[in-house]
Amino acid sequence: MDSSPSFLKEFHEIYSEISSGKAVFRTLQTLKEPREDAVYWIEGTIISVDTNREFCYLACRICEKKVEEVDGMKRCMHCGEYTFRNIFRYNVEVVVADESDTARMILWNRASEKLISEPAEDVIALYGDTARIMPDDIAEKLLGREGLFEVVVSSQQLHVDGFNVSRLSVDEEVKDVYIMKNYPDYYYYDSNSEPDSFLETLNYVEEADRAVNKNMEAHDQEADNANKDIETEIDAEARQTPKKQKREGGD
Repeated sequence: MDSSPSFLKEFHEIYSEISSGKAVFRTLQTLKEPREDAVYWIEGTIISVDTNREFCYLACRICEKKVEEVDGMKRCMHCGEYTFRNIFRYNVEVVVADESDTARMILWNRASEKLISEPAEDVIALYGDTARIMPDDIAEKLLGREGLFEVVVSSQQLHVDGFNVSRLSVDEEVKDVYIMKNYPDYYYYDSNSEPDSFLETLNYVEEADRAVNKNMEAHDQEADNANKDIETEIDAEARQTPKKQKREGGD
C-alpha cells in the first residue's frame, strides 16, 4: 500500500464509508439496469485489459484534461492552458467480472497507479514517449487483480456497458471490513475476543488517520508561517512609508 499522505487519506475515507454503511454495493448486473445518476461500489476481478488502445495521455498541468498539439504548441482544449512539460496520466480500459456479469471500466490515473505501483511518467520514461500502447508486463500487473471498485453510473449511459471508476481499493483491511458488513455469517466477529486481523485493521486505520492529520497540520502551519511573513513585510513597509514621506518633504 502506498504510504503517501494522499493515498492514506483516501484509504481512511474508503474504510470509513464502508464500515459505516454509507457505501452502497451493487452487482454488475444491477448496475446496468436503468437508474438515475449515482455512485455505487462493486466487488470484482479484472479479467482482461485492452492493450490495443493508448493507456495514458498527455495531460494539462492545471485541469488534467487531455492536451492537444496546436500549431506546434501543446494546449489544453478544456481550460486553454499551454504546457511546456510532458505530464502523463493513466487512462486504462479493463473488463471487470463479478458473479453476475462483466463490464468494461475505465481506470483513470489514481486507480491505475494503485494497481501498477508506478506513475505513468515513469512508465513512459522507461519505454519511451511514443510507447502509448500498454507493454505486456504492465498489463500483467492488472490481470487477475481483485478489488472494490467505486463506479459512476450516469443516466446518459443507460445503454452503454462501460463505467468510469472514481475510486478503487485493493487493500486487505478494506476488504475485511467489507466482508464483515456484507457477509457477517462468513466473517466471525466476537466483541469480547476480537480476531487479530480486526485489531490490526483498527490499528492501521488509526495510524493512517494520525499520519493524515499530522500532514494537514504541517500544511496549515506552513501556510500560517507564510501569512505571518507577508504581514511582517507589510508592517515593515508601512513603518517605512511615513519616514520616506518625511524625508521627501524635507527635501
